[in-house]
Amino acid sequence: MGSAIEHMSRAELVKALKAAVLLLRSVSPNTFIRPEVEVTATPSGTLIARTFKWAFIPAGHIWSDDDRRSVQERLDALATRYGFKGAVVRFGPDRIEIEVPQRLEIEQLLALQEWLACEKDSLDISQVP
Repeated sequence: MGSAIEHMSRAELVKALKAAVLLLRSVSPNTFIRPEVEVTATPSGTLIARTFKWAFIPAGHIWSDDDRRSVQERLDALATRYGFKGAVVRFGPDRIEIEVPQRLEIEQLLALQEWLACEKDSLDISQVP
């Protein structure tokens, strides 16, 4: 067993974190992805999508351009923090899609997955009375 974190030197912490990141990157990203989130490699990067229950109304008829811009602004803030600028949000007939113009690291995928979970409450109209 290793030392407790509070007893490790800075050099030991750096070494341990590098080992942990290498381990995470060696595992398939799908291992960490929730079943409701789809991740697809595209020729231009990565597509992340989540299907919602739109209550039989196509998404394009529910949200205005202002709504899409608001979601895009929140995505842009996340993308800046995690280093995947250029991500674009689109609403499909039954889902939200995020197209990112690069291959994503596991940390970025996990951040996007959490972001989609947070956005779910504001986007899933099946929860509207």
